[in-house]
Amino acid sequence: MPEEIDFTMDRRTALKTTLGAGTLALAGCLADSDEDEFRIGSPWDVGRDPLEDGSPLRRLGITEALVSVDYDAEPTPGLATDWERVEDTRWEFSLRENVVFHDGEELTADIVVNSLDRTVGSEAFAGVPITAVEAVDDSMVAVETESAFAPLPAHLSRNDAVILSPGSFEDSEIVEPISTGPFVFESMQPGTELRAVRNDDYYGEVPTIESVQYEVVEDDQTRRMSLENGELEMARILPQETVSELEETDGVDVYTPEIPRIRFLTFDTTIEPFDDEQVRQAVNYAVDREQLTESVLEGVDTPAVGPISPEITDWADPDLEETLYDPDRARQLLEDAGWTNGADGGVRSRDGEEFEIEVVTFDDRSLPLLAEALQGQLADVDINLEITVVEYGTMLDKVSQGSFDAYLTSWGTLWYPDPDRLADMFHSDGDLHHGYENEEVDALLEEAREVEDREQRRERYHEVQSIVLEDAPIAVLTSYTNVVATAVEVNGYEPHPTESRYGLESITVEEP
Repeated sequence: MPEEIDFTMDRRTALKTTLGAGTLALAGCLADSDEDEFRIGSPWDVGRDPLEDGSPLRRLGITEALVSVDYDAEPTPGLATDWERVEDTRWEFSLRENVVFHDGEELTADIVVNSLDRTVGSEAFAGVPITAVEAVDDSMVAVETESAFAPLPAHLSRNDAVILSPGSFEDSEIVEPISTGPFVFESMQPGTELRAVRNDDYYGEVPTIESVQYEVVEDDQTRRMSLENGELEMARILPQETVSELEETDGVDVYTPEIPRIRFLTFDTTIEPFDDEQVRQAVNYAVDREQLTESVLEGVDTPAVGPISPEITDWADPDLEETLYDPDRARQLLEDAGWTNGADGGVRSRDGEEFEIEVVTFDDRSLPLLAEALQGQLADVDINLEITVVEYGTMLDKVSQGSFDAYLTSWGTLWYPDPDRLADMFHSDGDLHHGYENEEVDALLEEAREVEDREQRRERYHEVQSIVLEDAPIAVLTSYTNVVATAVEVNGYEPHPTESRYGLESITVEEP
């Protein structure tokens, strides 16, 4: 077991604090006891540095950013109460008053600037065109961008843009994530667990939960059994196929919110066979998404054809086709592209080469099961699909360093609350490996970054989604539903659409 990092009490008593001696004494007791702890099981690892693994810190309510995300998946005030684009390339953010960090430091513009400078200089923000962050006065911060950049507030809501106290660092290294949230970091065992205690001096809604234990439990069935055995109050990211059984389990409540995430095939558009648009379109038409969701995903998720769900936001293009399944059209497109059947049928071929492709994926989010179903569906139009399942990092290495046929993956499409995420996916300089280049798409995405008016931005993003569906550098397959289960005694939990918070400050737990 990793060595426990538990230096918080000694360090915090040496720092100026507003938590008070009584709270600190309570925190020390809770750290050594399971009593009154709210226990969460999740497959995702924990870390101290928001730039490396900041999601759990943010979701637990330890860290906060200038901008938060509301339950409509829109930017909303966080540590900044409001903001304004005062010039094309200059934004000003007004800071919330009377906010103190967990070590007692007051929130000031200088501290915000120092914290954001670290974020802006990181690899995580390499694609965000921020050129300068400066203090206007004690209560206002200005952010300059290289060019007009409408999605700036959304990017400043990201988990890696949280604001940290100077006391978080020793010799430029983070030793403890000290921020402003409703919970205070207490201790951590990397790869195993993180503990936090209530911040009784929080400026917002003070939690009723006294302490939280976040446990890293990679195995799905272990998380489920731990919940059913009373060892957890919340189990997150459970498999879709467990929903029916969980709903019939006494003492358990199940939540199945759709989130802005998709499963999709990505094609290498630079080499055969997927350098041909007709072939990519044929695969799109060969996939029966209804069958995928009903048979593989137990009807929990829904079919999808576009990257953004219209059930979540109006950034989604409402005019996209609702269904693409048309195997006869797929066969005709393949014939038109020169991929024909021999006299005895069998796998299609062109110029003596059979239509055999490799799809690479990783073992998570039901992707291998989907790959097997796709194998059968593509066989119906005489395409031979081979499946390779590897670790996620191995898959990324493979598709980023050389040519490939296709890979099956899953992405969050609004993990920051703005459709600028489409630039990551479809701009020729984006992060998604497909080799796709379309000058019109590039221009629309660049214009949408600059235009301030929401309706004008929406029109451009809708057009991008329409063009991309036709060009088919990817084949969107399904939406994504988070499966979360809690003990029946847990009240007040409301799933957040972008997963940026668990909302623990609003949860109460009844006596069993």
